[in-house]
Amino acid sequence: MLGCINVFWGAIQECSHHILSTTTTILTTTTKQQGTDFRFEDIRGVGHFVAGNNQRHLVPDKPMVVNINFRSHAGILNCASAFLDLLFDYFPGSVRQLKKDVGLFKGARPGVFQNVQIQQLSSLLRDSMQGAVILTNDESAPRWREALGHPLVYGIREAKGLEFKSVIILDFFGEIPSSLQKAWRNLLLGREGPDFELLYPLVETHLKLIYTAITRSIEQLFFAESTSSIAGNAAMRWLTTKATPDPTTTTDQYEAIATHNNVSNLESMMMTNDEFCRAGIDNAEQAESFDTEPRKAAGYLDRAIYCFDKAQNPVLLGKANKHLQSVQLRNKNNLMKSFTEDELSVLESEVAHLLEALIREDLQSECLRLLKNWKSLLLSRYNIEWLHKTAIHLGDQHTTLCLS
Repeated sequence: MLGCINVFWGAIQECSHHILSTTTTILTTTTKQQGTDFRFEDIRGVGHFVAGNNQRHLVPDKPMVVNINFRSHAGILNCASAFLDLLFDYFPGSVRQLKKDVGLFKGARPGVFQNVQIQQLSSLLRDSMQGAVILTNDESAPRWREALGHPLVYGIREAKGLEFKSVIILDFFGEIPSSLQKAWRNLLLGREGPDFELLYPLVETHLKLIYTAITRSIEQLFFAESTSSIAGNAAMRWLTTKATPDPTTTTDQYEAIATHNNVSNLESMMMTNDEFCRAGIDNAEQAESFDTEPRKAAGYLDRAIYCFDKAQNPVLLGKANKHLQSVQLRNKNNLMKSFTEDELSVLESEVAHLLEALIREDLQSECLRLLKNWKSLLLSRYNIEWLHKTAIHLGDQHTTLCLS
């Protein structure tokens, strides 16, 4: 037990400095995860209060609004704008209307796959489209992940804040509730009147979700529907026939939002090693967010491990594997209510070795989570109090919080 205590104490001390230096990043990530907006007006309000009447030069200037999108190209942004127009027209009070984003270059329009065979899509994801990300309704994501045998399947809400080189939005329209299928068809065909907002308020949420899904894509975007549906058929027709102005030209050129595609004629969408690494790091960072529950964190880390393996990066792969082991061990404690003496003995050794491994991998935040999760089972009240008093004596607030 003494060896275990020493490991715990060493782990806590190693983590404290790291936690202090990353507080701002953690708060920013948490705000992003919870979907709250950063309000610059609040910061200016504080500045006015602090500066008083004699030091107005200290108040930050109002930020400029930039509507040039440096991430996605015009082909994707034009598609997103078309759905935003529906949101503004039929749900005018739902969002604040800003100027539309403009891409720096034109880029390829989204592709449409209608009545795609799941077995064919699964083969393509396994062979020539390994880097493509599938976005679907959050409730359906686990089922599609298993059906396609592809780890890079996300729920749309789950993917908020992330970005991917290639995105396939799968069965979004087909999975719209049957009671809203005709409403969606009429919306896309312009048959609905001004009372649409009152009759079908849930469509507002759908429009926001599809906008979120579209804007996750950087280079390539596809809509895929595996079955025929009223809303799906209408959406595929609307996407490939609705004429919109080309925002990258000064002439009055119009073109459809998307194009019909044949799945069997797709060129390779394989990502480079660097792109796989970037995607893996994005997933690992989501798993490390303080408000991500263990089950969701494990899902992010499974995807990170897949990406790091494809990138052939053993360093990041080892780090992600250790992180996943810790998350699974924390989840094990949450699921099991009691342990035998023999099980506790084994767990004590396992946790101690994993704490040391997490420190070596520079995963201090996860180290503290693991320690806090298991301390009551593996340490006696006397040892916890001793560590707590020592932390207070050294002025270590993060360690004190962890042991409270």
